[in-house]
Amino acid sequence: MPWEINMSDITTTEDITKFMELFYDRLLRNPIAAPLFADIDMEAHMPRVVAFWEGIAFGASQYQGSPFQPHVPLALTSEHFTIWYETFTSCLDELFEGSTATMMKERAHSIAFIFSAKLGISPPEI
Repeated sequence: MPWEINMSDITTTEDITKFMELFYDRLLRNPIAAPLFADIDMEAHMPRVVAFWEGIAFGASQYQGSPFQPHVPLALTSEHFTIWYETFTSCLDELFEGSTATMMKERAHSIAFIFSAKLGISPPEI
């Protein structure tokens, strides 16, 4: 999938969609992370994660539900969170720069630590 490199800040839902497409493309190619998505309908999942990050980026979205709950039954490890965060930040850095992109990286960092703590696993190495 070709992604046009913008190098401006995230300003639209389309920007978040482009970022999420690159992010999940990379995660699904990672041999450690990819098995976690084996039973997930990515076509149905993508609008939910776009809506979630749209809410973080812009303060309003169509996202409803608990972002944590779907992660409870997964066999997540500290390594998964490290991969998730490193992939997240590298994809953001590849496509965007600016205050919204920086804030999303900061929020992703918090999410990785909060989720790992709630799951009772060691904090990620990030």
